Order: sequence, then C-alpha cells, then structure tokens
Amino acid sequence: MELRHLRYFLAIVEFNNLSRAAEKMCVAQSTLSHALRQLEEELDIVLFDRVGRTIRLTQAGRVFHDYAARTCNETMRAKRAMQELNELDAGTFTLGAIPVFPLSFLPGAVSSFNQRYPKVRIVVQDLLTAELEEKLALGTLDLGIAFHPASRNDVESEYLFTERLVLAVGRDHPFAQKHRIQWKTLDSIPLALLAPKFSTRILIEDAFTAAKVQPRVVVEMDTTVSLLAVAAEGKLATIVPERAGAGFECINLIPITHPELSRKLGLLWPKGTGRTRAVMTFADMLKDVSTNVRHGQKT
Repeated sequence: MELRHLRYFLAIVEFNNLSRAAEKMCVAQSTLSHALRQLEEELDIVLFDRVGRTIRLTQAGRVFHDYAARTCNETMRAKRAMQELNELDAGTFTLGAIPVFPLSFLPGAVSSFNQRYPKVRIVVQDLLTAELEEKLALGTLDLGIAFHPASRNDVESEYLFTERLVLAVGRDHPFAQKHRIQWKTLDSIPLALLAPKFSTRILIEDAFTAAKVQPRVVVEMDTTVSLLAVAAEGKLATIVPERAGAGFECINLIPITHPELSRKLGLLWPKGTGRTRAVMTFADMLKDVSTNVRHGQKT
C-alpha cells in the first residue's frame, strides 16, 4: 500500500466522483481507477458502492477512511516537523478553539507568536467542543483550546486555568449595582444566553435546575461578543465567562452564588501523535499566559 493510494482514496471520498477527484489530484481518471482497484485488492474489501457516475463509501470504506485520514495527516505532520527542525521559519498549524473562549486570552497569544515567528502561519477555527475533539482525533487539528478534561479517550488534555461564569448587565440595568446575586433571583429578569448546542449553555441550565429556577430566556445567540453587546444596551442580562466581559467598559460583571459556577479550560492534543516545534512553542506561550490568568494578572 502506497501513500499516494491513500491520497487518491481521500480525494474520491471528498467528491464522490472519480472525474473530479482525478482533476484535484492532477492525474488521469484511469490512473485513479487503477489505483483504487489495487487498494481494494490489497485490502480484499470493497471500499465504494458504484451507482452510475457517483460512488459512495461502503461500511468498510467508512472505517478505512478514518485510518487513511490519520495516516496522511501524520505524514504531513512529519514533513512539517522536519522543515521546522532547525528554525521556526516556515510551516502552518491549525488550532481549534471553542467560541466562548476568553476574548483577552487567545488573540494576545496569537499576536505575540506572530511577532516572534512571522513566517509561521496559524489557522484558527471556532468549533463546538464535540467537533473540536473529533477533529483532533482524526488529526485535522494540531491543537485545541476547550474544556478540561477531554471527553474522548483518543484526545489528551492539559489544564490551563479555571474560569468563573458571571452575570453581565449594562450600566442602566436594575441589577447593575449589585455586588453578588443568587441563581434563584435570576428568574425575575429576561436573559440572553448562548444557544443550547453550546457546552456552556448546558452548564448554565444545570445550575438553574439545581437552584429549582426556570430562567426567562428571550434571546439565544452563538457568540459571547454578541451577548455582551446586547447586554450593554441595558434591557437584557447575560451569563458569560468573567474574562470575556472584562474588556467591555459599559458592562457590569456580578458574581453568581449558590452555587458558584465555573469551568476548567485546557489544551487538547491528538493522543499519541507527534507535535511540531511550532505547535509546542505556541502551546508554551498559552501556558505562560494561563499562569498570569491563574494569578489574576492582566494578559
């Protein structure tokens, strides 16, 4: 089995069409078909069902796809690692982060890394936790920033810091002058919260349930920035990570008690895979920033 066979296979999966896959790989369609037959003969299994010009993965093909993707991604990692062995003067790495990650944390680290290593390209993807962990397991992400610990056995996680969730209100909100507030009190105000698909929303709902409170959720949004912008108008309150709201001058942040709600954040890695020098260097910078976070210093 040759690496090119795996790359051809992945291209066919991407397009479900031999002609388009051949165009992407810059080979003749007959070459692609021959390589696919060789691969199926070597594996002694049918990888695709063929219906007219369209081909689709069989059950065996779907299983093989994960292994093929990992193999090709690991090969790319190895090549990048060799390129970067002496100096961080080339290469690309892909970072996944949950959308509600503290706004003051990641941008600063990305900017600092770029200033030191301007020839290294960083691709940042906003992902939900489950999707982020799946991409790490498949090898399509080099590093993730999400909840600690990871929920999958094929993903490793390393603790960074604990983030408290707080009530965020505009300066004219009735609760703006409160120094703390209990969950049971929040049933009296309309709330803007993250959509139910987010892990943070699930944490918030669990806290309301524990307090035997039915929240009045009147707005649902997909980003923390949008929630804070709505809260700044003064009519609605929201619940966000404390550091996410720290940069909004027109927002008051109020601790919520009974219970106090927090979440642990960490670095996530594909388990048992190599890590390039660029990824390790960036991870070390994130760890340095997280140390400041744990000690309450400004990043």
